Amino acid sequence: MIKDITSTAATIAIAMLLPCLSFSQNFEADSVFTWQLVETNNIGSQSTLKFIPRTGVTPTGWDFGDSNTSTEVAPTHTYSYTSWDDSVTVTLNYTLNGESLSHSREIPVSPAFFFVFPDRNLGRLASYKRIFLNAYRIPNHPDSLGNLRFTWTVDGSPLAGNAFDDVALDQWPNIYYTFTTAGLHQVKLDVRNSNSGQTAEFTQTIRVLPDFTSGKVPLENIPNVFTPNSDGVNDNFIVPTSGTAWFDFRIFSRSGGLIYKAESSVLVWDGKNNQGTDMPEGVYYYVIEDLSGQYESAKGFVYLFRGKK
Repeated sequence: MIKDITSTAATIAIAMLLPCLSFSQNFEADSVFTWQLVETNNIGSQSTLKFIPRTGVTPTGWDFGDSNTSTEVAPTHTYSYTSWDDSVTVTLNYTLNGESLSHSREIPVSPAFFFVFPDRNLGRLASYKRIFLNAYRIPNHPDSLGNLRFTWTVDGSPLAGNAFDDVALDQWPNIYYTFTTAGLHQVKLDVRNSNSGQTAEFTQTIRVLPDFTSGKVPLENIPNVFTPNSDGVNDNFIVPTSGTAWFDFRIFSRSGGLIYKAESSVLVWDGKNNQGTDMPEGVYYYVIEDLSGQYESAKGFVYLFRGKK
C-alpha cells in the first residue's frame, strides 16, 4: 500500500535525502556535454564554468560563445556578464564512433542558476512537487559549501526552514518544494560568497498545473492498458495528479472482487494485489475517489497485459 508523502515531516525527510542525489553525468539530459559552476570570489560580475564531455565523446575543440576557445578535454572558462539573465551558446566539436560532429547548447551564466526537476521517484505522479538543484552540484552537507551560502525565495517570500543547524551557513543549496496553488510561480536563488561578500541571483518562472480555483477538476490521461513486465516501459497504471490530494483508490476483478485498495496522495498500481501477488492478464475495474475534494471521482476499466520482456 502506498504511503502518504505530503506531510510536512515527510517533505523535510525527503529534503534531507537530497545529499544522496547523484551529481553524476546523468544530472542533465544532454547527451553530449554537461557543465557545472565553480566557486569563485567575484560572483557579482563573473561566472566560472567547467565543461564535461559525456562518456565516449572525444572533444576536438570548444567555442565558449564569447570569442574564446579551447582544445582541452574538460576546460574551465570564466565569463563576465552584465545581467543575471545573460546566457551564451557553447559549441563542442567532437568525434564519436569515428564520426566528426558538433553540438551547441545555450548555457546560463548566472552563478545562482539552478536546475528544476520533478520528484525523481514520482515524476508526473505529483505535478505540484519540484526539486531545485544548484548548478555547483553541491550536496546538502555543510562540509561541501566552501565559501558559498544559499538563500531561496518563492513568490517574493523567503522560504522558511530548509536550513542548516548553523544559521551562519544559511539554507540548503538544494530544496524539495511542494507548491500550494497552481499558476505561475517565481522561484529565486541568491548565492553569496562569504569570503568576498559578493552575491548573485537568478529567478525562474515555474508553471504549476492543474488549477483548482474554479472547483473540482476531472482526472486526465487515465490509461486503459499497462504492461507490468519489468521492461521499464509502461510498467505501472499511473494517473497524473497534483500529488497534494488524498485518494481512495480501489481495483476490482471483472467478477467484482476487491483485489487492491490504497489511500494515497498519488495514483499508481503495479499490477499486484494487496498481498503482493502478481495479478493475471485481463481487464480490471478501477474506482478513484478524492477524499480532499480537488478532483472529480473516476471509474473505468484498464487492461493488464504482461506481454514479453
